[in-house]
Amino acid sequence: MTDATQPSGTPAPIPGQMGPVAMIKAEGLTAVFCGVMALTVVYFAVALSLGIAPLLLVGVFAAGVFYWTFLEYLLHRFVLHWEPEQPVLKAVRKCFPGHRAHHNKPSRFREDGLHMLKFFTWPSLFGVFFFWGVFAYAGFEPALPLGLAFTAGIQIGYLLYEFTHSACHFMPMKWAYAAHLKRHHAIHHHRDETVNYGVTTSIWDVAFRTTWKGRPKAAA
Repeated sequence: MTDATQPSGTPAPIPGQMGPVAMIKAEGLTAVFCGVMALTVVYFAVALSLGIAPLLLVGVFAAGVFYWTFLEYLLHRFVLHWEPEQPVLKAVRKCFPGHRAHHNKPSRFREDGLHMLKFFTWPSLFGVFFFWGVFAYAGFEPALPLGLAFTAGIQIGYLLYEFTHSACHFMPMKWAYAAHLKRHHAIHHHRDETVNYGVTTSIWDVAFRTTWKGRPKAAA
């Protein structure tokens, strides 16, 4: 599919003016949304069946969502924007999702939802066991339900990231906080890609002093 047409040959929606449903379909995110939500329901069901208190589940889930915002910042800054020159490090970099093509043409629809879902599922399952171990080592019980709830929060945070990132490129986002995020991300793309790494929130850019300070655009 090109940027201008859909498979039927009809004009594609104009980036920046799309509705959420059209954007999700165009970006290939339907599979991601369905897969992540299904996995989250499974994690919740298993956690509740193992006896975790509902309020505790909700609290740990919320902590997982917040933790994702920090992870998002780290991954965007230190993984997606990592462009090593050494052959060995280049080979390592290829094990992670590419990002340069998106910066070269941010208006292009990704259409790779199934690939994103496959790439996400294994780390999610790993996260359950990892955080199960973390909670058990720290002496928090019930450790497995806590790990499930925390991982569920992380993956919903990831889902919010995918939606917000696509919305920054393809939806109007006119209300206050959404407009702030859209401008924050637009600066990262069109002014200086070494700043404004946060997508769902700008708090970590503020914390680590990577918020754009109004430097002039570098010469092409």
